[in-house]
Amino acid sequence: MDNNKLNRKRLWSSLALDGINWQSIDLFTFQKHVKSNVLDGIARRCGGFLKELSLKGCENIHDSALRSFTAKCANIEYLSLHKCKRVTDTTCDNLGRHCHKLLTLNLDNCTAITDRSLRSIADGCRMLETLNISWCDNVTDRGIQMLLQGCPLLSTLILKGCEGLTERVFEGVESNLKELRVLNMHQCYVTDITVTCLAEGAHNLQSLNLANCNLISDASLQALAKGCKQLVSVHNHDSLIEMCVKFDPDMLHDSDLTADGRDCINITDSSVICFSMNCPNLANLGLSHCELLTDASITALIANQREILEVLELDNCPNISDAGLSQLKVCPKLRRLDLYDCQNVSKDAVCRFRSQRPGVEVHAYFAPLTPPAAAAHGRQGGPICR
Repeated sequence: MDNNKLNRKRLWSSLALDGINWQSIDLFTFQKHVKSNVLDGIARRCGGFLKELSLKGCENIHDSALRSFTAKCANIEYLSLHKCKRVTDTTCDNLGRHCHKLLTLNLDNCTAITDRSLRSIADGCRMLETLNISWCDNVTDRGIQMLLQGCPLLSTLILKGCEGLTERVFEGVESNLKELRVLNMHQCYVTDITVTCLAEGAHNLQSLNLANCNLISDASLQALAKGCKQLVSVHNHDSLIEMCVKFDPDMLHDSDLTADGRDCINITDSSVICFSMNCPNLANLGLSHCELLTDASITALIANQREILEVLELDNCPNISDAGLSQLKVCPKLRRLDLYDCQNVSKDAVCRFRSQRPGVEVHAYFAPLTPPAAAAHGRQGGPICR
């Protein structure tokens, strides 16, 4: 080998082994093969240069390997331990002791985690902005309260399936919710007490997921109306907020915000009109199976959300008609419109709308005139527009 080739080989080898070139590492693809010695090698090689590490699904990783990692990689800012089920409170103790620059921590499905972990994070990771502890059943109200008190910059909190929490999880820490922008409490024990406490402090909240929280009533929506006027998304594919509530239209006042989700069959036009007037940042709205809605709801959305509306779901709204669909063509940012099983919306109207707004993804279904001999499962039928 000539000297030039040898020098190039040495240069590439040097670059490959230089920790400064390994600031972000994702081992998800190799999860089954990642053992403790791999993490030890990363820690030794990258040291203080490493900023981001994803160990998602690496179930062979345990506390002893992470002890060395946290000591050597103290500048870590993003760490995902999603489904690292051997991880316990010991790892979070070490994160709090060494990793003071941590911004994002994912402990989704780390089922051994308890309040002790949240106390350690609150004590040592005060710059934390995002935390995911979904399905960590051993976390209680006290752990969340310590976290909120110790991490003043926390803006995203994912609590899906945390069954150890009660309705009073935010009681007494309302003043620590002011930076919260995104909250996911899917399948948690949530009542009007929970939402009222949240609304008293989380005035900058933009996204809220209350899917499968069927104990909340209209009082929750009124509390959100008064306290959380920055809500941007009200139900989308990720169900940022999906409320199936015990709704009483007679309780609604003009000044109240109403957050309506799918399958709320008692929602009326007056509700959507008030929602539209009091939520100026509303861009995504799911109203599927709200069977009492008419074109008047669309008229209100056009009047108040015309310039920002992006996603509108109207599946199974039988009183929405061609006239209502036609109004939506003036929304410049509209990118998705769902109209499955809207019996009063015609195929011709959908085709006309698509020709006028070709950039909008329109989901609609029209049954064939003659059913096929062997119908497969799911929605069928020919093309919407030929």
